Amino acid sequence: MDAANPLCRCLLLAVGLAAVMGCQTDRADLIAPIPRGQMPQPVDPLAPVAPLAPPSNPVAGSPVPYTPIGPAAPAKPDGVSVVPELGSGPVAGSPVPTDLKGPLVQKTGFTAPKGITTAADALRVSVPRIKVVAIVGANNVITDQEVAEGVYQQYHQLATLDGHARSARQKEMYTIVLRKTIERELILDEMYAKLKKANKLNIVEEIKEFATQAADRQLRAFRTAEGAKSEDEFAAILRTQGLTVQVIRRQMERQLMAEQYVSSALKEKGRRAGLAEIRDYYDKHPTEFQAPDRVKWQHLFIATKNYATPRAAYDRAAALWQQAANGADFGAIAVQFDEGFAKQQKGFGTGEKRKEIQPADLEDTVWAIKAGQSSGVIQTPTGYHVVKVVERDYAGVQPFDAAVQNKIREKLSRASMETEYKKLVEELWRKGVVQVFEQ
Repeated sequence: MDAANPLCRCLLLAVGLAAVMGCQTDRADLIAPIPRGQMPQPVDPLAPVAPLAPPSNPVAGSPVPYTPIGPAAPAKPDGVSVVPELGSGPVAGSPVPTDLKGPLVQKTGFTAPKGITTAADALRVSVPRIKVVAIVGANNVITDQEVAEGVYQQYHQLATLDGHARSARQKEMYTIVLRKTIERELILDEMYAKLKKANKLNIVEEIKEFATQAADRQLRAFRTAEGAKSEDEFAAILRTQGLTVQVIRRQMERQLMAEQYVSSALKEKGRRAGLAEIRDYYDKHPTEFQAPDRVKWQHLFIATKNYATPRAAYDRAAALWQQAANGADFGAIAVQFDEGFAKQQKGFGTGEKRKEIQPADLEDTVWAIKAGQSSGVIQTPTGYHVVKVVERDYAGVQPFDAAVQNKIREKLSRASMETEYKKLVEELWRKGVVQVFEQ
């Protein structure tokens, strides 16, 4: 499936997932070279993998830098341990509510055996079914499937690579996605612990509800953009790309929850850019607020070929121009009588910036007219034109108005959140418990 489809572009705008989805590869061949231009064989990404032995050497989390998944030592997606099958139920005791829509492991009313209180406990005594690559805190499980789908969403990065370069890049991408997913879970683990200690678990539910509703809206938009008529059809489209609705929903919801928690923490600290800070940014970054010449114009074209003589075509254009000059709505005249593209463009001309005006013969005239003014009849080799400028912006620095101030405030707030997010993650890496499983 084409990696540039509208669904892929939408996925980029969603929750920080990658912009493009690539073609499906065989799940057992995640980091092996993949022939280009070949459609994937249908697979079931949710099907359980063949049982593997439980890991004998889990690597405990340690202060940053965390070597097992750092840049110097990529993760091994084809040699990770597996999450146990707990009667097909979720791992018990997950600190973040597990009843989000589309969980990786469906609930079946399973009750964990006596003595099994954490995912790590379960791994030691259960029959493995689904690969697990990391556990954050006591219970937050990260599966190979979620990380692999994160790689698939960035498959465009591999499209031009072959052989060793492709394999090496896949390993790097897997490592990056794994680390970002662990960071997300560290924040969620911290959120749950702090709110539980403050006896404010109701806030967790509020954040969860916010994330669920946002994910619902995004998924509906993706499905519409892809042209899928049903949930099943949408799921089938994703499956051809190695993706699943369940995992995409999980990624969206949990990332939104983490970002919402960090955003709330910033608000509690009272961190909000003031007018002086906004003005200072405006003064120091003038190039960001340069406005180009821009024009919005209406266009009426009469084609010579449609009339017996050039004079007849001119007379027609002149009569319509006279109607506009007498106060008739220029746009309405263009929509009704134009014999070019303006009729399909609700009476507006083509192009808003310099060198974009079409036909090029009208460029000088359009830029010479002020807003509200119209030209006379203009002759070109193909016929006669009349134009009217509706809006005109002149090149220069945008004024320090409310729109510009809001734009700067939003940018500074976003930068503050990213800084806070990074700071929190670094702190959690130092004190959090992360287990990454290797074969």
